[in-house]
Amino acid sequence: MTFRDIVFAFALLGLAACGKDSPQESPKDSPVDAVASTEGLPSYGSQGVIASLDGQILTLDHEGASAAGLKPGRDGFKVYADVVADAPITPGSRVSFSFKKTPQGLELAELRDRP
Repeated sequence: MTFRDIVFAFALLGLAACGKDSPQESPKDSPVDAVASTEGLPSYGSQGVIASLDGQILTLDHEGASAAGLKPGRDGFKVYADVVADAPITPGSRVSFSFKKTPQGLELAELRDRP
């Protein structure tokens, strides 16, 4: 075997290694699901008292909303920074709020202080 044959064999092995090593993941197999906009969902109003804030979940003791089928009690609402920016978020604060029912759960749309 000559030096040229050895170089040719290594070149073939190098080209063979350039193929796909794993199947590509399609977008539908992605672990992150896009969240649909809640812009078009109806908004319901109620009032209550803040129980706690844990991350993005604000727990409220509320009077319920019959139009939304929400009975009085304690529920966790997903909340975003723009909703709580000017609102009272300390436990025991009396608030009025509006919320939306999303496929992921209850989401606060507005939070206001209540005397």
